[in-house]
Amino acid sequence: MRRFWLGLLLAIIVGVFYSWLNAPEWLEGWNEEHQQMVEQQRQAGIAAGIETDQQGCVSEALQRVESCQESEYRCTVSGGTFFKACWESSQPSVGICNTIPAYHETATEDDKAWVKDRCTELGLRATGCRLIMRQQQQLCGAQP
Repeated sequence: MRRFWLGLLLAIIVGVFYSWLNAPEWLEGWNEEHQQMVEQQRQAGIAAGIETDQQGCVSEALQRVESCQESEYRCTVSGGTFFKACWESSQPSVGICNTIPAYHETATEDDKAWVKDRCTELGLRATGCRLIMRQQQQLCGAQP
């Protein structure tokens, strides 16, 4: 029984050491893949924005994050990247920012409540929708 535990401990140590040696290569590959995904979503957002208005960008971004089947992180990053690029290349939508509360760098309790309520009204799951709503707040606040 003692040999089993020593063998297991040795296997764990070897595994940790091997992982440590390969971490830079793994991280480099992940970063490259991540940058490609971001650029692909940015290009898709620009293309979509040319064809629609700001409200169309909101709707498309919400649909994308809601139907995304990848990791939560990847869905929110790709959805947010798509949305910002789409918004910036789209035609303005009259009154789209009229009911959006002012953006604060650190979300206030009122900001959090508005985002939560808005996503609930739309019947969308929390994480992706909340990101898009916060971005809409920020983008509306940046408009002249």
